[in-house]
Amino acid sequence: MKFIKKILLLLFIIILGIYLIPASSSDFFELYQKNDETSQNLKEFQSKPTKELEIDGVKWKYYSSGNGNKTILFLHGMGGAYDLWWQQIKEFEKDYKVITYTLPEEINSLEKAALGILEILKNEEVDKFYAVGTSMGGYITQYLVKIIPNRVEKAVFGNTFPPNNVLEKENAAKSKVIPLLPEILLSKLGDKKLDNEIIPAAKNSALLKAFLPSLPFSKKQFMNRYSVVIDKFVATPDKSDIKRIPKLIIESDNDPLIPSGLRKEIKELYPDAQIFTFHNEGHFPYINAAKEYNKVLREFFN
Repeated sequence: MKFIKKILLLLFIIILGIYLIPASSSDFFELYQKNDETSQNLKEFQSKPTKELEIDGVKWKYYSSGNGNKTILFLHGMGGAYDLWWQQIKEFEKDYKVITYTLPEEINSLEKAALGILEILKNEEVDKFYAVGTSMGGYITQYLVKIIPNRVEKAVFGNTFPPNNVLEKENAAKSKVIPLLPEILLSKLGDKKLDNEIIPAAKNSALLKAFLPSLPFSKKQFMNRYSVVIDKFVATPDKSDIKRIPKLIIESDNDPLIPSGLRKEIKELYPDAQIFTFHNEGHFPYINAAKEYNKVLREFFN
């Protein structure tokens, strides 16, 4: 009996140890073998100072630069951070003021996300702005269009989805299991999805394969950002103050993370939006097809 108790205690300690092991992120510059302009631009961007703002006890990290008369706010996706947009920042900070942030892992709703973003804009003395959001960030952008249409001058909904019940239903079983998994296992499952779906959809981009694993990750961040993704609001695209906002929908015809039905629905929801479709570039064209992405944005802004 004592032996069995010792075995059970040992198993408990091992399981507890696994749960306490944090997920580790890779170093982009170790994974990416090319010393090209793109990697040098990332290194330069990451060396620049960021700002910190505490909002309702939560610390927000963000980056602000440029001196243009117009401001572009970049909103990252579920697994992203402020530096995800380095290639866009490099392109547009010459002509615009640019702001990009990292959504804190404590944020778990559209309302809390919007509150933090609006405080950053207030801190930067920005009233009206262009919003460029991708994936989860594109969903938050739609929410900002809904709640502050008088401040959004132009809106880009990139590789994203409209308000829906589809994502919650499709992930219902996973959402119950994920809270029970140790963080390190959750991270490994994410790596598997990258290797099997996301990277191949982007023509096996070496840049994407090195950059995505370098992004910060935690179980708390993953679960709370998923809560943002499935948070509900009622879009009102027919209201005059929303219809007057020029909109651009950017999509990829082989996006592995946005179901084709939702890609169709968002275009039907905003029939007045311009549409640009990337061919075989996957979910992250602003990274692996940055030159074309930047060109599309510039034409839309102009």
